[in-house]
Amino acid sequence: MSAFLASGPNLGRTGIGAWLAGLSARGKALVLAGEVVVMLALWQLIVGVLGWINPVFFPPPSAIAQGFVELVQSGALAANLGISIQAWLTGFSIAVVVGIPVGLLMGSVLAVDRIVGPIAWTIYATPAIAYQPLAKAWFGFGIGPVIFLVTISAIFPILLNVAAGMRTANPSIIRAGRVYGANRMQLYSSVYLPSTVPFLFAGLRQAVVLATIGMVVAELAGSSSGMGALIIRAANTYQTDQAFAAIAVVVVWSVGMTQVVTLVERWVAPWTRKGRR
Repeated sequence: MSAFLASGPNLGRTGIGAWLAGLSARGKALVLAGEVVVMLALWQLIVGVLGWINPVFFPPPSAIAQGFVELVQSGALAANLGISIQAWLTGFSIAVVVGIPVGLLMGSVLAVDRIVGPIAWTIYATPAIAYQPLAKAWFGFGIGPVIFLVTISAIFPILLNVAAGMRTANPSIIRAGRVYGANRMQLYSSVYLPSTVPFLFAGLRQAVVLATIGMVVAELAGSSSGMGALIIRAANTYQTDQAFAAIAVVVVWSVGMTQVVTLVERWVAPWTRKGRR
């Protein structure tokens, strides 16, 4: 037992864990692709070949691919995806423009943190779907409620992570900067912001996912267009292959935007990735 416990911290340094950690980016991509292929093959075998699950309720990958082709050919995918992307980009941009400066103020000014912090955490703790009826009452039907829910879903991960990053700034460095005559703006640019960058990008990645959830929730419940509306229409008419295809497009969008944030982080602040390899 003692030998087992002693070996605990070494877990992951040898065997499969070490092999995966040592792979290049291309190698990791190939491993991920292999996992996806295996999963799809098993899915096709269980549903499409063996018929253990009713394909009307859970279609196989081949049927989903056919549903995707039908959505493309009918023009429904392009029309609804364009509306969803417009709402997502607008709401996410508002969240970034408002969330970053408010987070900086929360992290550096105690009075702002005491006033804004409890409100931010309260709204963040409330499920986005609870705001959907209010959003429809405030903004009517159309793209307005979707933009609102995307914004409200994305702003708080950004704001709260930036505020947390500001609080991690080394007090010794801040005092040294003040001794050498650095003003508040110089402290922000040279001390506070570099320590906040990893938290900012962590918040942006969370915001991407939550913004996508907020978008779909808004479109599912109160919109006649967008990917959420396309999913609910397909599901209500038992065109589950098209519903799954639309869901897959939303997942690809969310994962793709998360990767965009990661690429921007590597370009802007490459030092934040070294500790994660």
